[in-house]
Amino acid sequence: MAMWFKKLFNGLSERKVIQMMRERGSLVGSREHAGRKIYIYMIKGFFAQVMFRQDDPVEAVEYIQTFEDINQLNSHLEQEFKSAFLATR
Repeated sequence: MAMWFKKLFNGLSERKVIQMMRERGSLVGSREHAGRKIYIYMIKGFFAQVMFRQDDPVEAVEYIQTFEDINQLNSHLEQEFKSAFLATR
């Protein structure tokens, strides 16, 4: 079910993505990357990492990346953390 829903979600327009996140998604956190704010939502068993224009969730979606499960999301976040840490050394 989650995989089918994720495929549907990835095909939605920006307006529908925002509507879906507001109505069915749960904001689980946010983080900063390269001076931008990225929001992480859980929606029907998968995760979406979303960047909005002007870093404002009421604006249009600028970038979205989805993850099958929490392990895939954690792996991605760990890689980004390591990259950021090595860049500051």
